[in-house]
Amino acid sequence: MASIKIIYSSTLLILIAISSGNLLAQKIQYSGLSYISQNADIKESYQNTLKLEANLRSLLIGHLKKNITNESILSLGVSDSFKDGTLSLIISMDTERVSSIFFNNKCLHNFRLGIQTIIFNPKDQQILSVKPYASQKIYSDSFRGIDCNIRDKKEDLIRFAELFYGLDIPKNTYQEYKNLSDLQIAELMTKNAIAAESYTKIYKLEDGDGGFVDGSRISIFKQIFEDILELDLSSTKQTNFYVGIDDVVLSELSVNQMSGQKNLKENHDFSDLFGFKESLYKVWAGQQFSKWFSANFDYPLVPYVKGKALGRDIAIKFADTGELLNLRLPSLDFGFVIKVKGFKKVKLDESDLREAYAWAAFTDIEFHNVGIEKITSVSLKNVLTEEVNKKDDVDDWSNFNLSFNRILKDYSDNLNSFDKKWLSKASKMKSKDFKKHSAIIKDNIGIKNDKK
Repeated sequence: MASIKIIYSSTLLILIAISSGNLLAQKIQYSGLSYISQNADIKESYQNTLKLEANLRSLLIGHLKKNITNESILSLGVSDSFKDGTLSLIISMDTERVSSIFFNNKCLHNFRLGIQTIIFNPKDQQILSVKPYASQKIYSDSFRGIDCNIRDKKEDLIRFAELFYGLDIPKNTYQEYKNLSDLQIAELMTKNAIAAESYTKIYKLEDGDGGFVDGSRISIFKQIFEDILELDLSSTKQTNFYVGIDDVVLSELSVNQMSGQKNLKENHDFSDLFGFKESLYKVWAGQQFSKWFSANFDYPLVPYVKGKALGRDIAIKFADTGELLNLRLPSLDFGFVIKVKGFKKVKLDESDLREAYAWAAFTDIEFHNVGIEKITSVSLKNVLTEEVNKKDDVDDWSNFNLSFNRILKDYSDNLNSFDKKWLSKASKMKSKDFKKHSAIIKDNIGIKNDKK
């Protein structure tokens, strides 16, 4: 059975300095689909998206033309070029990947897509806003007696198309698609999505942790379309400083644990054939923090990219024209530093048939005047408990990742609306000290403390 989780924040965030206050009178030019490239060939990084690209471009521009209003600040006069319009907006792919593991005598495949909507000034190639979106869908397949990483390429294409379009293709009909060429698969699935308007709908059963239970489906484009069509610079917070994710730091213990040491398997969700990839985990953690923070405060955060060692630039490629952009993120005035300290699994109880476990994640979250001083910090933990059948395998890292993500969500929630019961479970910090911690952050970045 398949399951989907979608990740996004609630409103489009525009980062505009006071020095650029005249931007409110300007249009934003839609400049099409692009790819974020970290010195890698996009043909290797986005094999399936490139097969769908022509149809994706057609669907994107078609939907926008059909739904845009005369009052919109988004201009569709010239698409697929960043050189037209005072400001430009691109829909940029940043992730296409699959992680596969052998689990309970089956192959579990986690398909992930990541997209960023980026608004920038073409004149100086300065980024004004970045908003991440991501979705994933988990498939369970029978083990075929080979490595689970060896998959059918046409099945991969079908499944990534499902993620883009919000379709749910029964496995017993896969062969009908696999008899077609890649181009025919892309065209047919796009046609089906347009006919059903599946890319604009949501079918979900929430699991309470920001994801969805088995059987739900969603298109990654749904929220993107909503945000683009509702662009309104006049309602955007404008500041003369920038706030964002300054760094994500992994302790030596956490790296060893996620690399498959310390009596744990490798964190397969953030690994490739060469092992655990610290950069993938750091970007994920930064994006999750940005998502939960913006959901609570509708506040612009400069995103964490790939680590300070690689600079704060984003390289963008347009596959159809070969054009390359090196867009610059603004320097931070205030920044959050997320320190991942480690993980711990504990057996709580057992019976003849069942076992109860706890998966704990530990982190420090710091707030800095970047380059000057650490202003305030808090140590947090989250413990996820679950019962499992003794004969079943347990995906420890799925539970650890969920537990860590829960820390980021609960922290942002409690900055917004404090709950003493949460703090007593999550930290040794006293209530008065957490309230002070929260007030310091809000005062420094200009958030009104409306909720108590």
